[in-house]
Amino acid sequence: MKKFIISIAALAMAAISTFAQVNIGAGYSGTSMNPSEGDNTWYNGFNVSVGYNLPLGLGFQFCPSIEYNYLTNSANVSAGIAGASATSKNRFNEHYLNIPLMFNYGYEISPDARIFVFAGPTGSFGLYADYTTKLEASLGGNSGSSDKQTVNIWGEDSTYKRCDVKIGGGVGIDICKHWRVQAGYDYGLVNRSKVDNLKLHHHSIKAGLTYMF
Repeated sequence: MKKFIISIAALAMAAISTFAQVNIGAGYSGTSMNPSEGDNTWYNGFNVSVGYNLPLGLGFQFCPSIEYNYLTNSANVSAGIAGASATSKNRFNEHYLNIPLMFNYGYEISPDARIFVFAGPTGSFGLYADYTTKLEASLGGNSGSSDKQTVNIWGEDSTYKRCDVKIGGGVGIDICKHWRVQAGYDYGLVNRSKVDNLKLHHHSIKAGLTYMF
């Protein structure tokens, strides 16, 4: 029985490798962090992915991938009085590993163009996040700055969760069987805050270009 199951699994993997189309992609990522209290904060970044397209028939495809995602936000806070000024330069960085499991349905509008819609879940795991601060001050003709201070956001006392599960979808077009342009939106289902009575969700958009081998 075990040999039979292994044989079936091997045949299934061989079928997938025969019909699946490997792809690599890159593009823009943007995320709004929406707390239940306070203002929303927007983060910009990029993503790089590798995956494959598996035709399912009747216009459907299964398109899983592994994606590296980087997000950042910077803000300067300045104050001055009586000829003295100080500026705090703050920067927030996040690095993620995402696993989108997307299904798409498409229609060929010509032999070289296929439009499609896609939807599915994405698992997201935080690799590293930090917050850096540097203080610059001036008085008269003199100026100076402090050393950059870096705090690991996902340290032992973190109030910010690493993991998320997102649900999303979007639209795209395949061109000449090898190029794919698509844009989509993901809604984070997990409350990323560990603080009592505070909820924090990620709302993300992505747009990019993929090459299909």
